[in-house]
Amino acid sequence: MPQGNLTYRRGEIRFCKLDPTVGTKLRKTRSCLIVQNDIMNQHGSLTIVMPFRPGSKKAPYIVNIVASAMNSLDQDCYIDVGQIRSIDNSRVLGLVGVLEEEYWESIRTALNIVLEFS
Repeated sequence: MPQGNLTYRRGEIRFCKLDPTVGTKLRKTRSCLIVQNDIMNQHGSLTIVMPFRPGSKKAPYIVNIVASAMNSLDQDCYIDVGQIRSIDNSRVLGLVGVLEEEYWESIRTALNIVLEFS
């Protein structure tokens, strides 16, 4: 548990250990976007992440990300927002990079589609 220390922040791309999983959830250690707010990241024992997948895809719940120096992804990737999940903070590993601000509106829109808030 972070115990009041902010060890990772919303918007960071971190390696996360996703195994073990059941069914069609994404597996193994992979890059994930931290989407939980920093207050919860500082004081909670879980965080909310969205895993990255290699390549690109077209769907209303997908956000395509172009690899860049800032995000440090090794190739273009996409986020399937339907794969959002909470993980124990012990599964959050090293920093990969930081997601550019330009993607956040698309992420919010995809979340609204997946969770049907609007």
